[in-house]
Amino acid sequence: MTTPQRLLFVKVKKPPSVSVVFVSYNSGRVLPRAIASVPAAYQVVVVDNASPEGLDWQSEVARPFDLVPMSANLGFGTACNAGARAARGDYVLFLNPDAVMEEGTVPALLDAVKRYGDPGIFMPAILGENGRPMRKEGSILEPVPRKRRLKAEEIAGDYCTRFVHGAAFLMERRAFLAMGGFDEGIFLYHEDDDLALRAIRSGIPIIVVAEARVIHAGGKSSAPGWRQTFRISRFKKHSERYVLAKYGAARGKVGEVTYLAAGCLLALLMLDIHRLMIRSGKIAGLCDRLALPTVQARTGGADAFEKGRR
Repeated sequence: MTTPQRLLFVKVKKPPSVSVVFVSYNSGRVLPRAIASVPAAYQVVVVDNASPEGLDWQSEVARPFDLVPMSANLGFGTACNAGARAARGDYVLFLNPDAVMEEGTVPALLDAVKRYGDPGIFMPAILGENGRPMRKEGSILEPVPRKRRLKAEEIAGDYCTRFVHGAAFLMERRAFLAMGGFDEGIFLYHEDDDLALRAIRSGIPIIVVAEARVIHAGGKSSAPGWRQTFRISRFKKHSERYVLAKYGAARGKVGEVTYLAAGCLLALLMLDIHRLMIRSGKIAGLCDRLALPTVQARTGGADAFEKGRR
């Protein structure tokens, strides 16, 4: 009678999975190219913010993807959060629809996760179409004077920063959702500034990974136009007011309105309609009534912001 042999089971840890999330609002002319840059091994989630132009761009996409249609345009951060909830990957990589990943970007980011550990926010090196670095070097909460900014030749390898560039970053999905994701009180712009500050306060590092590279066209996620320029400038001012109020750094309106009005007059004299739309949009954003957060309810007060800076 033979003795049964013991079977040896080896537990093999599977590599982490990644979902790439895009938020689209009238981004059909650039989105198919961005999706095509995502390797087939990774899930693609497209959250459409009720784009008036529709979804005809789907016919130009050759690979499978998951579409999350929003009932209305509820803002960039809200759509990102919806994409993260729909993602199946261990990690979520947020990517602008006017950006494309170079080959090897996701593996380089995951290698950085192995080196530095979780939780963390991992950003690729973001380059413009001309090859110039597009680094986030300051925010409305922490402006960095130009003379203090690092030159490209002064950076070698990976480095930590205090600022998140919302065009492209990777984070463990559970950690992102545990942070509350993006603040859905912010409709458009500066949601990455708020996320960065909350990450720093929680001891979560923000790391730029040199070997991961993304080419970002910048400002091409939706079709340009004077009306669109006005609306974007208005939303940007809304977000600025909200974030500053959230961290106890609200500013007076009178001086800023006066400055912008003078800029409008100069733009009219120069027949510069683009600049006129920017400045008038900001004035409209300053004059709008907003549901601004109370500092104590949202962050624990200005002291928390100062603690984060230290």
